[in-house]
Amino acid sequence: MNILMLLFKDVLYDARVKREAISLAQAGYQVTIACLKEYEEDITKLHKNITIERLNLSTKRVKRSLVMNENIKGNRNSSIIRQIILKMIRQPVVKLVKDYLSYFEHYKKIVKLIKGRKYDVIHCHDLNTLLQGVVLSKSFKLKLVYDSHEIFNEMAGRNNLDKKVGYWLEKRLFSKIDHFITVNEFVEKYLVEKYNKQPNTTIIQNIPLLINTEDTPVSQNYWRDQYNLSEEDVILLYQGGIAPFRGIEDCILALKELADHYKLVILGNGRIKENLVNLVKYQSMESRVFFHDQVPSDELNWYTKQADIGLVMYKSISLNNFYSTPNKIFEYIQAQIPCVSSDHPGKAYVVKKDITGICVKEDPKSIAAGVVEIVENYREYKENCRLATQKYTWENESRKLRELYQSI
Repeated sequence: MNILMLLFKDVLYDARVKREAISLAQAGYQVTIACLKEYEEDITKLHKNITIERLNLSTKRVKRSLVMNENIKGNRNSSIIRQIILKMIRQPVVKLVKDYLSYFEHYKKIVKLIKGRKYDVIHCHDLNTLLQGVVLSKSFKLKLVYDSHEIFNEMAGRNNLDKKVGYWLEKRLFSKIDHFITVNEFVEKYLVEKYNKQPNTTIIQNIPLLINTEDTPVSQNYWRDQYNLSEEDVILLYQGGIAPFRGIEDCILALKELADHYKLVILGNGRIKENLVNLVKYQSMESRVFFHDQVPSDELNWYTKQADIGLVMYKSISLNNFYSTPNKIFEYIQAQIPCVSSDHPGKAYVVKKDITGICVKEDPKSIAAGVVEIVENYREYKENCRLATQKYTWENESRKLRELYQSI
């Protein structure tokens, strides 16, 4: 069976898509991933049965050029013009038009890409590839799998026009799919009730593939060596995208409620990183908060397990944040470090049920209290994480994925 996966971003840093593709390739399927090219780095060969096609879109290239040059000092008039253009393209109507022009360009490039090739299934990752997938599945008579990584229309930052059009579109496309994949029962229930449709559904959780990093030829006390920390310091870790509404500001301010030997490492990149750096400077916390660039997904576990406590403090500003189960919930478990998490259904069903950490309100004092609670009972929480690693494995999730494809 030949599978065409569609992804409207670069697969370079998308661990879920890589995991699914590798699992299917190992089962003997031929997998093509058609994604965007957003980074210049090369992608390591994933498997002999996987082909990766990274597509350049003109609309994305222009926007990326504007954003990259937004803060570059230079000709004042040019800078003002760039800022005006950026402000214009971020207006709801303009953004909507730009997005759908991008989807159309994406569709045209995929049609050109697959011309003369034979596929059996088209696997769409998230709503921003589903329209292309529905059209292609009809044109080429392919089975259609819709893999919804989250409640796309409720993602933080989407404006009301985006959401209205997105829900209108998803409702009409939802009935066209042959099989539905999503990340937890809360997202499934929400979308099924929203559209009054019950497709064949498989829940595949965002559990990382655990990679043995024992032979990594670097210090096993990386954070303490990197930032000159003592053995008495308690290292808190936030890892992932540095994006709005992830509660990172509250994690920083929580240190104000904790003794000086509590330190915070923020591992990752994103568009509010500079704002967070400025917040740390304003709070005079440079000796307690440290920023580290993102690392390859196959090395992440090695970095994570050298911290003491993980943080997952998404703000409850959208249904997507409320119901989502971020990768980092499972990444902390695999690294066998307890976590302090937002008290949301999509996180609590793991953290509370298996007692791998504590769920708290989304404010600095509550975060600090959660950290202290874990430190006071650290061995118990850490042992629960160790036990949970046997329950939450990618091997279990990949088995469900393969069974799904065997049924198609």
